[in-house]
Amino acid sequence: MLGPRVVLTLLCLLPAVLRAEVLLSVNGIKVSDDDLYFYLKEFLAPQAYESGVQKPDAIKNALVNLYVVRRAARIAAEEGLVADDEIAYRQRDGGYRVALSAFVSDRTSTALAATDWEALADERYMMEQDILGPREQVDVQHLLIDSEDRSFAELMSLTLEVQARIDAGDDFTSLVLEYSDDPSAGRNEGGLGFINPGQTHPAFEKMAFSLTEPGQISEPVLTSFGVHFIRFNQRRSRDAIPQDMIQKRLIRAIKKERESALKGEVLAPFRGEAWPGVADLDEAAIAERVLRRLVPES
Repeated sequence: MLGPRVVLTLLCLLPAVLRAEVLLSVNGIKVSDDDLYFYLKEFLAPQAYESGVQKPDAIKNALVNLYVVRRAARIAAEEGLVADDEIAYRQRDGGYRVALSAFVSDRTSTALAATDWEALADERYMMEQDILGPREQVDVQHLLIDSEDRSFAELMSLTLEVQARIDAGDDFTSLVLEYSDDPSAGRNEGGLGFINPGQTHPAFEKMAFSLTEPGQISEPVLTSFGVHFIRFNQRRSRDAIPQDMIQKRLIRAIKKERESALKGEVLAPFRGEAWPGVADLDEAAIAERVLRRLVPES
């Protein structure tokens, strides 16, 4: 097996040995124009290539960043912080993933180009009328008693305690700050602002939209998150959001979803090819071997 220093040196030198001009050479670490090209290609969006490389010191910073990565990597390898085998695997795997991306892009581009995005956006707009069409909204504040890591008895006891404080006329915001398990309560004091139908848990929504008087506090509402107390602030009616205002956003969202779905479709046959090869493997034995490598003391 090659030693850590040899592996890292080969990885650093290989592009330069093949064809590339060396742009930076310090402490035996060489960074070539090929390295710079692929680095910029990875970290800059195509539309930002020209402006990105023309920024003052942009090229210098990129070269320094590449050097820093390799310098630290070489020390890590020399000190045994990472194994030769892992370095070699990640080197290969990174290349494979770049190739995978190119393959998927090639196979999906035709289907995407033939898609009628305007028609799909029209369909999406109609499907989301509960959010985008005319609707009522309610402005509410809530206090959450989380059910996770609590017994039913503990949950009920705390619920009754909060209910007693509400019945006694304690300030709801103060109770939120004292009792609520919602991670955002310290920042927003339990305020959710105006919510649309379909935006929250069905039981929460049903109670929130049934309240009518400003300042009215609901009875406890049980959802999959725990127990909620809801304070009603106000209600308003909203006109439909014109489709032309959000057409571009709808198309962007649909494109992202479609690209993800097509990627799965393109790669599905390969998964089908591989599954027979793993059907009879003893997963328990393999897992045990892998675990011994991952956690030697186990």
